[in-house]
Amino acid sequence: GHAAFLGIGAYCHAYLLSKGVPFLVAMPTAAIVTAAAGVAVGVPTLRMTGIYLAIATLAFAIIVEHVFANWDSVTGGYNGLAVEPPDLFGYQLTASWEFYYLCLLVLILVIWLAANLIRSPTGRALVAIRDSEISAQSIGVNLAKYKTIAFAVSAGITGLGGALFAHYVQYLSPDAFNILLSIQLVLMVVVGGVGSLHGAVFGAVFVGLLPQAIAIMRDYLPQQIATAAGLEPGIFGLVLVYVILLEPLGIYGRWMKIRFFFDLFPLYKKATFKRQKTYLKSERLR
Repeated sequence: GHAAFLGIGAYCHAYLLSKGVPFLVAMPTAAIVTAAAGVAVGVPTLRMTGIYLAIATLAFAIIVEHVFANWDSVTGGYNGLAVEPPDLFGYQLTASWEFYYLCLLVLILVIWLAANLIRSPTGRALVAIRDSEISAQSIGVNLAKYKTIAFAVSAGITGLGGALFAHYVQYLSPDAFNILLSIQLVLMVVVGGVGSLHGAVFGAVFVGLLPQAIAIMRDYLPQQIATAAGLEPGIFGLVLVYVILLEPLGIYGRWMKIRFFFDLFPLYKKATFKRQKTYLKSERLR
């Protein structure tokens, strides 16, 4: 359901710009509003895990998409909402290369903040919860508090990306934030490598280039397959299944395996990156 957070950030940013709010104020405000939406979703879903959590966030995304479509006074409904070019201290970034460097600057800033968050006590608590909720709770980590923080941080970063996405597409419409976009965001994380900042970047590059590769591939496929409406979503789904089954650590995980192979050769063992199903015997009682 992360497409909903991306949409909230995009619409909030575009609406503030239309009311004359400066770009450097509108963008962080959009991130804060989206983080608040993340908390609003996170608090009632704290007790959910796995498929139930996915269903809850998916339902939230569907609700938000309907809000975008019917809140005409703010979003413009299906008529859409035009987005002005970024304006930094009176200078409009109209060239594509100028906007690229703006996005790159924001990316570097977010990665730097995320890397510092991981090294902080809050980040270590989040890592502990990820590895084993029972162990984290046994050493005094407040699960509800830190899960809510995780929702807020994740949604806030997505909202910040939504603000830049609004300038990228230049015209917002509700159908742009659908389930396919949520799948693409999940695909970025899974393909790149879950649990690593490098993986997020690698996954984003891969998912960004995949549609271009599919467009080139259409020229070499049979006409019936090349013109099929569901070709792109189908390939996205196949890639996701392939990575989950055969390369669960993603692109970054494969790079780590290659690097460790040469670092430890000839003492490298295949079991080095073998996944453990459980961390504690107590977790088998669930």
